[in-house]
Amino acid sequence: MNNTRIKTGTMMFPEIIKLCDENLELANTKSRNDFIEEAIKFYVSYLNTKHNNLFISESIESVLQNSIQITEDRLSKLLFKLSVEMSMMMNIIGANFELDEDTLKKLRIKCIKDVKISVGSINFENIVKYQNSEDSDD
Repeated sequence: MNNTRIKTGTMMFPEIIKLCDENLELANTKSRNDFIEEAIKFYVSYLNTKHNNLFISESIESVLQNSIQITEDRLSKLLFKLSVEMSMMMNIIGANFELDEDTLKKLRIKCIKDVKISVGSINFENIVKYQNSEDSDD
């Protein structure tokens, strides 16, 4: 966009000028001209996205993208930490127990079912009860 402003004249009803003047601070603008420029940019953005039946202003879109990025970064770090802890736990268990391939396959199938049923929320007490029951050999 060119940084040189072109002087132009506009005609507006007095109540429209009053609306501009009353909302300069709210729009974070210093002059009526700045207010009108921001309003035009906002309206053009609306028109360009209207055909999608969805309108998100640039500022809202920017805030949402930033929030999503922050959440993604946090989740990535937490998943990395969790993966490290899981790897440590699996190495400790693998070093101390001899499990045959068939038992591991059955355990994997059971764990997949458990996670699907619980929607990812696994209760340690329930696992201990299962492992200590006579049914755990299945």
